[in-house]
Amino acid sequence: MLYAQKTTVGQLQAAAAQTTDSARYVDLMNQLAGWFQHRQLDSCFLYLCKARETAQRKGYTRGEAAAYRGLGSYYAYRDNSYLSFRFYIDALNLYRELGDSAGICQTSMHLGVYYQYEKQYQEAGEYMKHAMDLGRRLKNDTILMALQANYYFMYVSDLRAERSSDLVDKKRAYRALDAARHMATRAGDERLLLYTGMLQAQELIYGKIAATEGLTKLIDLVEDAERKGYIYHAMYGSSHLAYNKAHSHQADSLIFQRQMVRLALQGGYRELALPVVSKLYAWYDSHNQSDSAQLYGTIMLDILEKEEQSKTQGELDYIDYYMQEKKLRALQLQHDYQQQLLDKKAMESRNRYAIIIFLTVMLVLTVLLLTDVNRSHRRSRLNASQLGEKNREISEKNALLRTNDDFKNKLISLIAHDFRVPLNHIIDITDLLKDQSLTYEEATTLFRKLETKSQHTLHIFDSILRWIRSQLSGFVYTPVVCIPATMIQEALEILRDNCTEKQLKIYLDIPEGLKLLADREMLQFVHRNLLHNAVKFSPPEGTLHITAIVKEGHATISISDEGKGVDPEMLLNLFEYRNKEKDRGRTNGGAGLALIICKDFMDKMDGTIQAVNNPENGSTFSYTLPLAKEA
Repeated sequence: MLYAQKTTVGQLQAAAAQTTDSARYVDLMNQLAGWFQHRQLDSCFLYLCKARETAQRKGYTRGEAAAYRGLGSYYAYRDNSYLSFRFYIDALNLYRELGDSAGICQTSMHLGVYYQYEKQYQEAGEYMKHAMDLGRRLKNDTILMALQANYYFMYVSDLRAERSSDLVDKKRAYRALDAARHMATRAGDERLLLYTGMLQAQELIYGKIAATEGLTKLIDLVEDAERKGYIYHAMYGSSHLAYNKAHSHQADSLIFQRQMVRLALQGGYRELALPVVSKLYAWYDSHNQSDSAQLYGTIMLDILEKEEQSKTQGELDYIDYYMQEKKLRALQLQHDYQQQLLDKKAMESRNRYAIIIFLTVMLVLTVLLLTDVNRSHRRSRLNASQLGEKNREISEKNALLRTNDDFKNKLISLIAHDFRVPLNHIIDITDLLKDQSLTYEEATTLFRKLETKSQHTLHIFDSILRWIRSQLSGFVYTPVVCIPATMIQEALEILRDNCTEKQLKIYLDIPEGLKLLADREMLQFVHRNLLHNAVKFSPPEGTLHITAIVKEGHATISISDEGKGVDPEMLLNLFEYRNKEKDRGRTNGGAGLALIICKDFMDKMDGTIQAVNNPENGSTFSYTLPLAKEA
């Protein structure tokens, strides 16, 4: 079997070398990526990139969807849930456009597993149920094997989480595992045989009836997986052996932990081994084994650096792919415009020919002169009317393009403003970690802080990216019901460290039932900007007051601080474009383009924004929006 697997990979690689820049080449790259997904993750990524690039260039949608689904799995192994989810969704959308039931089924299964890991059990169950329904209708053994095994995996995950799911039935889960094992045996699928064998061995171990037998079986399967080159499966089994040994307080748990780290580094699954590396470092450090502690500390830092590089590169790669779509839309608009010009020239050419023919007919047929003149006059008026209509359409489209270009420039400024502060915080934390002079407790605290900052940044990025994508074809104001009390609390959560550092007191006096009619992402940008400025210019141990006043169908939300206030000369033009000589306000400079964008957003939402200096000290920034009508 091992010889046959290597022969298959060799045959695929040989065929790919002879097949370039075609749909067949894309399919071969996707197949090779699938073979290497559980063997060497970095090689898998290279094949997927080649498949995606060629599929996009050749317009091969099915191959592009398969590459996105593979990239979703790749980033899941990279522990990058954001990009994993985005690529799965992109793949699902393409499969739905194609009407590819098999692709929809497999991608829905992956999304079900994704939501299970994210502990969003209802969404996980819905995607898996949809995949199971499709799989039964398809009657494809290859798809059914994976579905049955993952259905059982979701049931086991529920047990580990000590919860009872209404979406996964116990008896059906055991039947699914047996069915997957039977089909894998019949098909000779050694990858799934290893996986289902490990699941059955875990069932024996955690069932405690035949734990010793289960451990022996799992150890044999791990050795078999490593011998056959299935590095991920060997690492997966080693992690469960390490967990069981540690739970039973057996000394050889360290052996399996080290084995898992070795396999993860060998196969490129670095991020998945990070928790185990951290535990090994802590254990060796607490037992004064400095050499081993230094080794795993170095590995841990290397994994963190590569993880950060991978996340950054992955996000840039996704943005680049996203911008390619934008360029295609721009080229389409340019093509339409050029086609209109060609139509215009063709019409002018036809008019010239008509006049020449008309003059010739006039010379030959003088008797019909008056009739021909009258006909020519009517035709000229019709052509002039059509030409004027075309000119008006072109002018309107040019104005729309200018409006969209101005709006998109503001979107770019919005992203730069919202990400500068959190990304600077993350850079500061990583600089501290590179010094390697921190204690274990300090490093752990910084890791947690880094994780929190990264999660907040990605959450903001995901929300803004979804909103920007919905607006790229041109701004359309679609108001929804917004609850300012909840939104302000979310915005304050991002600034929690800054508030704690300054020991600020925050009094939030906004009714929970207050509802406004606005664009949520625009309004949340205004919240983040005004709160960031208030925290930034507040003195240590200062106080922020956030209040709401309802009057005549509108609500005014105010944010007051105790800082030095705004320069009176600048206050009148605070929300307008101005030169650098006028761009001075508080101690650390004016609010800049962000406040101008806030004003623009408020205008688009039929609201107002204003700023005044308080009588004693500080300033108050407020905005006014219409109340949401009760249904």
